[in-house]
Amino acid sequence: MRGQPKPWVADIVWAGLFLALFIYYRWHANQTVPDPVWASFPEVPRAEFNEPQWPREQKWERRPFESRRIDRARAVVASDTVTGQWLQAQGWPQWKADGFIRDRARWGGVDSALCLRWDSRSEFDWILHPPSPIDLNTITEDALYAHPLWRAPQARAVHRFRSRVRPLRNWDEVFALVPFDSIQKARMTTYFYVGK
Repeated sequence: MRGQPKPWVADIVWAGLFLALFIYYRWHANQTVPDPVWASFPEVPRAEFNEPQWPREQKWERRPFESRRIDRARAVVASDTVTGQWLQAQGWPQWKADGFIRDRARWGGVDSALCLRWDSRSEFDWILHPPSPIDLNTITEDALYAHPLWRAPQARAVHRFRSRVRPLRNWDEVFALVPFDSIQKARMTTYFYVGK
């Protein structure tokens, strides 16, 4: 207990600190702010510009819109054979061209929805080659895992059913194996069919 100060000493220190802050605030509040340097400059009257700055005799002739347009033939592109290098030469960034080629391989072709995802500005006239439907009873397990519509538990359940029980007969059997969302159910029939 001998090394600690008395409680009233701490109170005096705090009171002194707050008194110093109060005096500092009052001193700053009473100071006047000097005028800025530009306050002593003379005021310049505002100029009025009623007359044009250029001669009026020169008249620009208006050309019809058709003559100003540059007639360029839009490139016609086959979605199943276009390469990433050709797309890059046309001004697509590398990530966009690589993504288009990767998605084309994953989906098995390019339909209008996939084309709109990558070419939203309609830069080319596309010849679309939508993917041909694949038989669910003959597709490999790896191809099911690679397809974007299938999730791993769904592909595993379909493969297990095909290999242990029998080939699939209809879509009701497929959708009864594991849960599918509504978008998957709507788009599955475009990319796959159940062969007998």
